[in-house]
Amino acid sequence: MNLNRSLPCTPMESGANKIVSAQPSLCLCNVSLQLDGHAILGEISLHMPQTGITALIGPSGAGKSTLLRCINRLHDGWQGSIELGGQSVRETDVDSLRRQIGLIAQKPAVFPCSIRDNVIFGLPNQQRKSVSDESIRQVLEQAALWREVETRLNDDADTLSVGQQQRLCLARALMLEPSFLLLDEPTSALDPRSRDMIEHSLQSIASQIPLLWVTHDLEQAKRISERVIFICDGRLIEQADASDFFSRPERMESREFLRWNVCDCD
Repeated sequence: MNLNRSLPCTPMESGANKIVSAQPSLCLCNVSLQLDGHAILGEISLHMPQTGITALIGPSGAGKSTLLRCINRLHDGWQGSIELGGQSVRETDVDSLRRQIGLIAQKPAVFPCSIRDNVIFGLPNQQRKSVSDESIRQVLEQAALWREVETRLNDDADTLSVGQQQRLCLARALMLEPSFLLLDEPTSALDPRSRDMIEHSLQSIASQIPLLWVTHDLEQAKRISERVIFICDGRLIEQADASDFFSRPERMESREFLRWNVCDCD
């Protein structure tokens, strides 16, 4: 089942196949953004279910990373509506919103302190003092990092490899118990083993909360995602179940992109 770019922000289904749950966790209606007089995003409407991985794909410069930054209000000049769990993100305190919506970037960002302190860095000061060792162990296990660092929690985080640092960033995001995760090419700079470990961890996490995953790797998108959103030139071209999108895309632009990894959406 493929969905058009003009989707309203209401749950939809077709036949036996559903692309969204009865209560979508994230809903965007006609989201547009202009920066320095240039249209970066144009009236994007989409909604996502409460669990699973949605791959956000498109050529370089399509607006994928910008869209993520609008969702957690790193870009705040957009027009339209973005709701998380039925609540407008504009009506949510920014700090609270970013605890609810975790963001894992392409390059891991660790702080100049211990591994343990990095895990709890995002918690309020009072909460950091009372966090249990068991809670730290649990999120490090979820991030597939515990066995590698269980005897090193007081070591500096910058002693970890890049792949380990990225999993540490994931553990830090999970410590905040987010209701949604945004992932901006989190494995593109990693070796295959680290990539596979993060993919496995995130696929497990996606059974509990939804993930929106930007990737330029179409094979990765096939491998990890239940749904695909394809944008080009700041516009939503097609969104569909992953199996349908990769086997029988409806739009010419989608077919062109899948074949050549480029498209002309003007």
